[in-house]
Amino acid sequence: MTVAMQARTVLVIGNPNVGKTTLINALAGTHLKVGNWSGVTVEKREARFDLHGTSIHLTDLPGAYSLSPQTPEELIARTALLDSAPDLIVNVLDAGQLERNLYLTLQLLEFRLPMVVALNLMDEARNKGLSIDPRKLEQELGVPVIEMVASQGKGVQDLKKHMLHPPAQPGYQVKPPPALLESIKHLCKAMAPHPKLLPYARPFLASMLLEGDATLRSRLTITGHQDVVADADRLLQDLSGKGIDPFMDLADQRYSEAHRIAGAAITTAEKRRTLTERLDALLLHRILGIPVFLLLMLGVFRLTFSVAQPFVDFIGGPLQDTVSGWVSAVLHMLHAPSTVSSVLLGAVIPGVGTVLAFLPTLLVLYLAMSFLEDSGYMARAAFLMDRLMRSVGLDGKAFIPMILGFGCNVPAVYATRTLESPGARLVTSMVVPFMSCSARLPVYVVFSAALFAGYASWVVWGMYVLGLVVALGFAALITRMLPTTGSVTVLELPPYRLPARQVLWKQGSRRTAAFVRRAGTTVLMAVVLVWLTLSIPVQMGGHFAAVAPENSLFGWVSALTAPIFRWAGFDTWQATGALIPGFVAKEVVVGTLGQIYLGQQTTAVAPFGVLQGLEHLLSGLWIAVQQSVAAIPGLMALPSFSVDAPDSSQNNLIAALRHGFTAASGLAYLVFVLLYTPCVATITAIANEQGRKVAWITVTYQIVTAWLLAVLTYQFFKGFL
Repeated sequence: MTVAMQARTVLVIGNPNVGKTTLINALAGTHLKVGNWSGVTVEKREARFDLHGTSIHLTDLPGAYSLSPQTPEELIARTALLDSAPDLIVNVLDAGQLERNLYLTLQLLEFRLPMVVALNLMDEARNKGLSIDPRKLEQELGVPVIEMVASQGKGVQDLKKHMLHPPAQPGYQVKPPPALLESIKHLCKAMAPHPKLLPYARPFLASMLLEGDATLRSRLTITGHQDVVADADRLLQDLSGKGIDPFMDLADQRYSEAHRIAGAAITTAEKRRTLTERLDALLLHRILGIPVFLLLMLGVFRLTFSVAQPFVDFIGGPLQDTVSGWVSAVLHMLHAPSTVSSVLLGAVIPGVGTVLAFLPTLLVLYLAMSFLEDSGYMARAAFLMDRLMRSVGLDGKAFIPMILGFGCNVPAVYATRTLESPGARLVTSMVVPFMSCSARLPVYVVFSAALFAGYASWVVWGMYVLGLVVALGFAALITRMLPTTGSVTVLELPPYRLPARQVLWKQGSRRTAAFVRRAGTTVLMAVVLVWLTLSIPVQMGGHFAAVAPENSLFGWVSALTAPIFRWAGFDTWQATGALIPGFVAKEVVVGTLGQIYLGQQTTAVAPFGVLQGLEHLLSGLWIAVQQSVAAIPGLMALPSFSVDAPDSSQNNLIAALRHGFTAASGLAYLVFVLLYTPCVATITAIANEQGRKVAWITVTYQIVTAWLLAVLTYQFFKGFL
């Protein structure tokens, strides 16, 4: 007989930057599942894992400062608590910021649900000169308090014990201000006839109504409790007539209580100048801060090229050749039709394979960017750019969606919802596509390696900076025509921390896996469609799939558009043809170039035997490892930032591009890829957020801008490069 496993639901909640992600990883390990909350782009982390015969369903709520929602994250956290009563709440606190964190703790206690306080980052608190007595804090709050350093696994086992055996409901609650006491009692009596109202303490619900909580009012109205809402409205009107603000009075009471409890729990407070303060003296310097940020980004690209490029060449050269040879051998053995051979060897392998060759580059980039994010530096970058953003008429917070645009423009557009001003949301949505997303990176990498050996990292860095400059320029132009109202920017500046290796790897590999999924769907469909148009002859009587590329439908359409780019220096049908499917997704540009230049070679590739292929693979891999290791010492070369690119002669596409482009035309091509119309998903996101008219305007002005700057780039550099 099978015994059903007991289940526990656990909600993890805390302020931003208290180490929740590290704690979740320590608890759940590889069982972590990442998605998004319904209807929003805020990330959602969940996990189910077995703990001594009990199934633990763990949900990591977004970082919140309070349960009186002011941000989408706080609304999600509060809504999740109202939707269903969990078996246990784990409230994660930053021990070094105890008083500030306790405000949320006091609100959570008002829910009267089983709760454990995870007093995290105790090592950082000690470095600040703070000595905290967890037992005293436990006595004050009336719930278990666990001393933790989640990054080192300290306290994790004690926390798991409470997941198996949740504590009793807490009895502590902040006393309401005297001016509100009678109103809260009155509302509690009004709720008494409704025992199934909500599974929480009546005083807490009464406080929320007096604070003017719109979500709770809506829930009560929908469920037929209009009488309670009417009582709350009448009481609010009476209090307002007496000059009483329930929201501010309740907040003051909680802050006073948080101050008292923190003072009782902190036994020693010796002020020390922390590492964070010493680093911020340089990294947040008014003059040096932005140059340091730009140099750090350049360092990231140097690292990307030095370490990853040899493996890009290996995948695009020996590995792709070997796979083509093996597939050719299998097709020959099966006597496969020529059409099948043409699709696999002339479309799928050179198209998708060329895109997948850049996985090492993306993985290194994602790991480096995750390190900067989790270390606390990227929050400083947004702070540094606040003054610059205001100089172009935007809210200082607008730089946060723009930073997200370096990863992907789609979530960056949706992230503009966090901006208070409708005008700021509009302008930011229109300029975010200029930010260089990761899908453009493969194009930069292959052209830089082919045409700018020795200065590849400079070229890629220049593309990112150019995108930012153009975005800011257009923001200034649009805000002059459409004035926007700014607001005070409040940014969390967490202490600098060394990110956990497991967390970095999970974030980097997850983002890279998302790129692989796109290559397996969008890119695959695009290259098959390109193959089809490359196989259709323009003139009647041509043989299907045997037509020369320049005489195909694809070549004919590409040749029609090529003259438009004559002044930009890349007026060949191959170059312009690759831009057309780039409207679907920018990484398709590389896949199409690979298909155009290499498709004819791979369809006639000689079959490889198993041993011959393995020998070819191992020798190519050994060369890649040697080149990657040999390039590492060059990272420390100062003051020169021009790391020599490894020998890319094994990469067939790079060799082809060296014959098809000059340095000046290649640079103009990169500028056009950077600035022209974003992918279909980004256009859809803009249409969803700002309407179709704005989306079409964005598409139009970006194409015109891309063409103009590509022409200017070629005309200026053709005499120098």
